[in-house]
Amino acid sequence: MQMKRLLLPLPLLAALSLHSGIKAEEPYYSNTWMGTDYQLFINDKEPLDNGYIYKFRTRYESDSRTTIVDWRIADCFKSSIDGELVPAIARFGYERGMPELIREICGGR
Repeated sequence: MQMKRLLLPLPLLAALSLHSGIKAEEPYYSNTWMGTDYQLFINDKEPLDNGYIYKFRTRYESDSRTTIVDWRIADCFKSSIDGELVPAIARFGYERGMPELIREICGGR
């Protein structure tokens, strides 16, 4: 009788955890820009049909604000995010954190 009471909530907990996606507690990238320290996290990550493409959102955190970015698509087979090739090493300022992001998204592959 005791076992039945414990087993009933388990499917509910499993469904809730699958729906919420992956929330990273450790940043995949951190840096300082113009005296402001910031960190980037993967807020949500969901696999799409074929298994090597993921839908994800990132989160920016600093002392002054927290922002969640719109959904994006990572293609692990092509090493691209939203159709743009991600370099292995960031060459320009706008590429900062992108190599780390694609490795974090696709790292389990």
